[in-house]
Amino acid sequence: MFQTSHHAVKVLRLLPIVCLILLSPSLAYTMGEAEIGDGAGIGKHAVRFYREDPRPSGDVPAGVRGESGSYSTHYPRRRLSKRAQRRLNRRSTWTVVPEDIPPHSGLLIEHRNLSYGSGEQHQQFDLYLPGGCRERRLPLVIWLPGDDWSSSPRIDCPLTWLTQHGFAVASISYRPSQTHIFPTQRDDCLAAINRLSEDAAIWSIDPTRICLVGQAAGAHLSMLIGLDPDQTHNDSLEEHYLPIHRIAAICGISTIAHLPTLGSDSDRASSAASRLIGGPLPELREAALRASPISYVSRNDPPTLLIHCKSDETIPVSQSERLHAALLSADVDSTLILPEGQQESLVEDGTVGQTVLNFLIRTLDTDIDSIIVTGKTTQIDVENKPNRS
Repeated sequence: MFQTSHHAVKVLRLLPIVCLILLSPSLAYTMGEAEIGDGAGIGKHAVRFYREDPRPSGDVPAGVRGESGSYSTHYPRRRLSKRAQRRLNRRSTWTVVPEDIPPHSGLLIEHRNLSYGSGEQHQQFDLYLPGGCRERRLPLVIWLPGDDWSSSPRIDCPLTWLTQHGFAVASISYRPSQTHIFPTQRDDCLAAINRLSEDAAIWSIDPTRICLVGQAAGAHLSMLIGLDPDQTHNDSLEEHYLPIHRIAAICGISTIAHLPTLGSDSDRASSAASRLIGGPLPELREAALRASPISYVSRNDPPTLLIHCKSDETIPVSQSERLHAALLSADVDSTLILPEGQQESLVEDGTVGQTVLNFLIRTLDTDIDSIIVTGKTTQIDVENKPNRS
């Protein structure tokens, strides 16, 4: 009798553990229901999504999307056994999906080290795209880096924030002037732009809405390419490298426009401008003129924005002033801005950055039929377009 009672006590002690094991799926499901109701953990912008809902679409509760559709038609699930179907119906499998996923996101997508030439590390470009969906191709902003043609650090592109405003951004590197003289740098940039245009459908960019942006040597190359859009004065390009794109706008910051008048320091054989053309500027004047953007100004040139700090001691402000006067005389849409003080960086919230953004919106027509949000946005107005001011 004592032994039987002892056995009964052991059974009673194990009974709560057995019940806990059997009830744990139900408790977990109940806790999940409570979290969904309270908005804890999952978030208040979440809906439940009933998988394999047997009811017709008209009976599905508001806010719940059935999984029967094109996706399940193209990718059918493995046929379940009757036992698995009963277990699925008993547990009512739910999947949580956010209800506020925007059709177009400002989150950055990066494609780095894309080659456009013979495979040299200098003949590469990086491409930055806004994430999400879109209904039209994106306008493309191309950053041409470099201060003196001796290096082109494309990794430090200062315009990647433009992807949050609906632009694709590319940063191009080119072969340096220490080993390759002009027009190698210009032709490298053209080859990269053509490569981007050839693959425009892959990247969903519009090759007819391209803006070139650069500073110093990068601005010099931007103007060389943009002011001679058909490259009619370019004898170094082979026929299959002729442009298949259209430059819709150009922006130059501290632009080098006329090499012969850069100043006495640039006339020396050791200067950056002299290294670019392969010898002293005064001795190779014809080569210096061929490498000067102001030589290619015509009335068919695209809208141009010139920004040049008055206190710039490296590149005379007269370079941008001369180019602006030549563009106006040819009836080209040209804007010259001469800020005081030190040259600002191209950050989004800076004066120069906003000036460039407004110029791009005006010249590239960035109105698209989808919503653009930043990664920090939590609420979306699907009826109103974002404010681009």
